[in-house]
Amino acid sequence: MLTRRRTLSILAATSGLLGLGGALPHDLVSEWRGPVLGAEGRMLLAGMARRRAREAIAMTLAEVERLEAVFSLYRPGSELSRLNAAGRIDGPSHELRVLIGRSLGYWRKTDGAFNPAVQPLWSFLARHFAANPAAEPDARRLADLVRLADPALISLGAGRISLAPGMALTLNGIAQGFITDRVAELLRGAGFADVLVDLGEFRALPGRRWTIGIEGGGGSVDIADCGLATSASAGTRFTADGRWHHLIDPQSGRSASGFASVTVSAASAAEADALATAFAVAGPSALTRLAQRFPGIAVKAVGAGVTPLSSPAA
Repeated sequence: MLTRRRTLSILAATSGLLGLGGALPHDLVSEWRGPVLGAEGRMLLAGMARRRAREAIAMTLAEVERLEAVFSLYRPGSELSRLNAAGRIDGPSHELRVLIGRSLGYWRKTDGAFNPAVQPLWSFLARHFAANPAAEPDARRLADLVRLADPALISLGAGRISLAPGMALTLNGIAQGFITDRVAELLRGAGFADVLVDLGEFRALPGRRWTIGIEGGGGSVDIADCGLATSASAGTRFTADGRWHHLIDPQSGRSASGFASVTVSAASAAEADALATAFAVAGPSALTRLAQRFPGIAVKAVGAGVTPLSSPAA
């Protein structure tokens, strides 16, 4: 099973109860680590008694498990897996309907760069390169799958979601952010403030400012009371040279090549997650135009030659 490589890392807490060099004193930090949608997750709670922090983390794990059972492609019994297998699902959960609806909204607003219907392309490329690491994929097969990767073929209703024959969806470009937001809001509702939730994407609650490092020459960013996400070609590679990877252009069926990584901060982790994916796929020629459609976000992009770039939204 291909899993995603981490491209963001916590460097320091940059305000509040700080130790030398901006790092938190060890006895003021409690954390949880575990897998979430194929990536390592982490929750970091600062400046509180360990017992209270552990209780807060335990409170959120049931919600993480519940949402994994909706969105995971790695669990055959999840709602999304059952939808993909049968081509329809009756009585879908509120969360599945909401996230597919949001995905369709981002698909329209990013001119198709964010596309939840690329899963058959992803599966085909993963299988092809596992069996034939040095061979180019069949162009006609790619063209057939590109035609099938059309979100307009999704029927989204209150009582049923259905797909065209052969379609399959992935929500991996937004679900991690959605789960991250949900966990953060649960903690906020319980009265916590100095919290950083890292479930593949980041969400910081109001209070402490956190410094997050970006792998591959992207430097670092500070966040507080917002979400942060990165999409990077190195996240999941199909080939050793990195030319083929998980960020697939739905218009060509090939892997995007314009950026090494794109990092987005936004009011929510779900939006940051979706837009980082979309901008990485759309490439340098479309970044400025698309970013301007989302007021309040900030974008940091690193080119294939590791040259830092910024959109006017940054």
